[in-house]
Amino acid sequence: MNAFRFALEGRYELAVEFVFLAAFLDAIDGRVARALKAESKIGGQLDSLADFFNFGIVPIMMIYLWLLNEIGRLGWLAVILYAVCAALRLAKFNVLQEASETEKSARPAWTQNFFVGVPSPVAGVMVLSPFYLSFLGFEMSVWVTPIACLVVVISLLMVSSIPTFSLKNLKFRVPRVYLISIILSFGLLAGALSTFPWIMILILCVAYLLSIPLAVLKYRQVERAA
Repeated sequence: MNAFRFALEGRYELAVEFVFLAAFLDAIDGRVARALKAESKIGGQLDSLADFFNFGIVPIMMIYLWLLNEIGRLGWLAVILYAVCAALRLAKFNVLQEASETEKSARPAWTQNFFVGVPSPVAGVMVLSPFYLSFLGFEMSVWVTPIACLVVVISLLMVSSIPTFSLKNLKFRVPRVYLISIILSFGLLAGALSTFPWIMILILCVAYLLSIPLAVLKYRQVERAA
């Protein structure tokens, strides 16, 4: 809600930071609820509603208020497409989550390592990429049409059947010999994010897009092996 308010006031950098805060809270809320044994069906539905507003409405409205309004109806059409795809993405996720125990047991265990399509929080962060470039000093007003195309591509990725990596159920053991190196790497990444936030976020967005073909390849390999 604060992100939308700051966007209306033209304080886009602060609005983007609140979207990041929402993404961080979305990443930990399920774990916190499980740790506190406070899970409920109402909580799950409210979580989806919050995701729809935070990542399906706020980011695209920020882009529209900033630039897409300059291309009139085509800009608004991109807004509608993104919002509808975000709603469909969350509806598909809820259906999969509410599947009966028989249906869940029929699915191979390895499918839990993949999402179907791009999750809405990730899409919300990626669709704001033009803002990151503008914060770095790039003039984005001449790139309105490519930005609209970016919105369309991300919208379609949300509702696609393309497998993407899921880190929610990822479990691995780190050999003791690599522990120090991994800790240093995370420390370096955290330092880079705090020092060059917009550059690092752009790099992470590109890395995620590049990981999609790898996820498709890995999914097919595991599927054939199974």
